[in-house]
Parts: sequence; C-alpha cells; structure tokens
Amino acid sequence: MFMLKTILLNKTSTSCDRILQPVCLTICLSAGKRWTAEDCIAPPTFDDVEVDSKRRGLPVLPKVPDINIVPQPKHNMRETRIIRGPCLGEEAELKHKQYGIIALKGGFLKHGHFEMMRLTLGRGIRKKPMFAEYRVPGVHKPITRHPTNAVMGGGKGKIDHYVTPVKARQVIVEIAGKGTFEEVYRCMRITAEKLPFPAIAVNYEQLNGMYEEEVRLEEENENFITFREIVEKNMQGMRSYLTKYDLKQFGKYK
Repeated sequence: MFMLKTILLNKTSTSCDRILQPVCLTICLSAGKRWTAEDCIAPPTFDDVEVDSKRRGLPVLPKVPDINIVPQPKHNMRETRIIRGPCLGEEAELKHKQYGIIALKGGFLKHGHFEMMRLTLGRGIRKKPMFAEYRVPGVHKPITRHPTNAVMGGGKGKIDHYVTPVKARQVIVEIAGKGTFEEVYRCMRITAEKLPFPAIAVNYEQLNGMYEEEVRLEEENENFITFREIVEKNMQGMRSYLTKYDLKQFGKYK
C-alpha cells in the first residue's frame, strides 16, 4: 500500500480573463513504508450485543390512540408549554448506549413522521444484524381544526388528527446491534432532516461529549455578566420584558 497526497496548484490559463484553474497533482510520500500492527485498527466485534430477530424493524403505530390509553379525548388547548424546555432523565439518554436521533428543539410528531422513520430506517438496517426502537410514545394528543370554508364562531372544532409532543434533547428513535455508526449514519441523517424540528444523529460518545462540553463552557465562562446574572438581579428592569419561562431556562430554550 502507498500513502498518496493530493496537492492543488494554481495554473494561469491562456485566456484573456486570466482565470486561475486548479490543477490536481498526486505525490507518493512513502512508497516503501512497512506497515505494523499499530497502524491497523481492528473493527469492533460486538460480542456482548444480542439482537432479537423478532423486533428488528420499527412497528406500525395506529393513527388513533388506543381507547384504553385515551378513553375520552378532550378538545383541549394546544398547550405548547409541554414542548418547552429540555428533556431530562432517562428519556435524554441512550438506553442501549449505541446510536440514536435526538431533538434539538421541541415540536410535535404526526403519524406520517412515524411512518417515515419506520420506512427510512428499515431500509437502512434491513440487511444488517441491527434493530431499531421508538423512544417516544405513539400519537395521543388531539389537534382540532375547523373546515376550510367555516365561518367564525361555532365553538371548538372537531378532532382532526393526533400528535406526539417532543422536547429538546429527547431521544426519538434508537438503533443498536452488531454494526458501526458509519454503517447507519446515512439513513439516520436522512431521517433527522425530514423531521418537523431540528434533530441530529449521534452515537453514545458524541452525546456524552455534547453534555460535558455544555457543562465545561458554563463552568469556565469568565464573563460575569451572563443572562442568568442579568435576570436574577433584574438589571435595568429586565424582568418586565421576560416571561416566566425565561426565569426558569434563562434564554436557552424557547
């Protein structure tokens, strides 16, 4: 094996506009290098991972919640407060300590989003000894809507569909099994881009690194005038312009 290096050189064209065109030049750096065992990294074996063949793919979820879970759906308000703030506890951690998709902001998932995740991730892990698992419940919150040509008034509209509320940092779907993160990253990235809110595909090390980096930046911050300091001391009467959620989350989440 040879180590090759590509160098870009600027070559002036012969045209009158004197445009610089990049020229690709490949140079062999070490033709006679002898490779040792330290240069080769063995792939993981995943001997301690057990894959159940009966639950490899994601299940098909119903459009309407089970009557035992939601016996009488009520026509409540939209209640956007249930998607405010971060998700804490076990719902923000990877249970199998491998790979998953987490939400960066809060939002609502419809039944079509669950079908999209089931089909996209199912094609990505179909020929691999891996399995996927939902970390959020099925649709259960009713959303009402009036007809298109309805006049004002008439009370609360009828139930149109059901959604699932998701908070920031919450794990939406998790993938585990005998496979590397590079093998399933493409299908997880495509799934995260199709969700109605910002999401990202991460592995266990990346997720812990994100949480540790957030704590480190807050501890090593040398600027004593922070958002928390301004709000707690009510500098220049800032509390009159803030909401009760800003006093709890200090501007991190909306």
